[in-house]
Amino acid sequence: MEFLERVIQIDFEDRLGLGMEIFESCEKNRVDKIGMEVIPTQGMFIKFRCTSVDQVQRLIKDLKSVYGVLFVKLRDQMPYEEREHDLIAIISKIDRKKQLTSFSGIIFQSATMRRMIETAKMVAKGNSTVLLRGESGTGKELFARAIHMESLRSEAAFIPINCAALPESLLESELFGYEEGAFTGAARGGKKGLFEQADHGTLFLDEIGEIPTQVQVRLLRVLQEGMIRRVGGVKELSVDVRIVAATHRNLEEMIQKGEFREDLYYRLNVIPLRIPPLRERSEDIQLIAQHLIRKISDKLGKTDLHLTKESLDLLTSQTWPGNVRQPENILERIINVMDSTEIKPQLFYEWTDLVSAPLIAESEKGNFQIQIRVEQEKDWPTLKEIVSDVEKQVLLRVLKTHTSSRKAGKILGVSNTTILNKIKSYGIKKYD
Repeated sequence: MEFLERVIQIDFEDRLGLGMEIFESCEKNRVDKIGMEVIPTQGMFIKFRCTSVDQVQRLIKDLKSVYGVLFVKLRDQMPYEEREHDLIAIISKIDRKKQLTSFSGIIFQSATMRRMIETAKMVAKGNSTVLLRGESGTGKELFARAIHMESLRSEAAFIPINCAALPESLLESELFGYEEGAFTGAARGGKKGLFEQADHGTLFLDEIGEIPTQVQVRLLRVLQEGMIRRVGGVKELSVDVRIVAATHRNLEEMIQKGEFREDLYYRLNVIPLRIPPLRERSEDIQLIAQHLIRKISDKLGKTDLHLTKESLDLLTSQTWPGNVRQPENILERIINVMDSTEIKPQLFYEWTDLVSAPLIAESEKGNFQIQIRVEQEKDWPTLKEIVSDVEKQVLLRVLKTHTSSRKAGKILGVSNTTILNKIKSYGIKKYD
């Protein structure tokens, strides 16, 4: 059997025996009392369980007939539940504040990022819509949070939502809220959407390029008029929300294909900020790597970890298509499996798909060309044969200027033993 839970508020003029009569009405209508609270200025609150709406209506009718009862009405929650909800909201607000990042929390030393952050600090002071552009993993949400913290709205809520993570119907109700009965399963009393929750604050729309056309239309109206209408509702609600949007998609190309509204694009693209990928600010890699190592070490309970110079050179030479997320992922993997305090290149070669930087010998001038011999009258050699041939040519070239296997291994980012094994495998004399 399915039970209903309801809360009623009873205002009354106190008299002897009133409480007993109220309890008798509850017994008569066979409702199960599960909570009660009396507040002098507001009356009596009773939370009860029953099996039908008819029971609720009969109970209210009987209570209204009790002498001394002034009014009876349904409520959503008990007062103690409301106080608990308010307390949770306050704690959540404090926690969110702790989690938010200011510009001082962004790790950089490059001139490229310095210019970017100076610009972001200036635009943060206003209320105009900001569109953050950049590849995945460049830190767009980090910038959105910093912009909020630098703004005059920093005391209000910062609400993030990933537009790509929700289907169209759910995204619409999450953003704009809904009224009671708007759809099957809608909560009693309806629900506030994220625009209402972010009132006087900032709403961060991540992956804005993924929102469906219907939601684009409704979002455009909010940006134009500052008004929303809940799903299933008829009332217009005014909201004061700053929008910070972000995308890694080419919105201009999507407009040409009819996948993104041009009018919405111009409403969003008021202040475009492009966050540079990691490969365009290699000066920042050392600082970022050191920060990540400290963060991961604390998480895993390891101390005094550091990169060797060779490992740092290896990290700096990468293009990092995954941007900051990629080195964070790789370093966490390495720190989990290592048993020393030095993070050496061999760990990266063994546990990741990183490759060493292109060979540039200090004593050599000009370009080093590798030749692959293919006889016209024969088939192409196998890939394994080609790789072996290239590997042998590289070894010979390095060994001409670095005559010890240890030095050659250091240049090529492998161990002394690996070099000796390759020399033996390819029958290299000392040194051809």
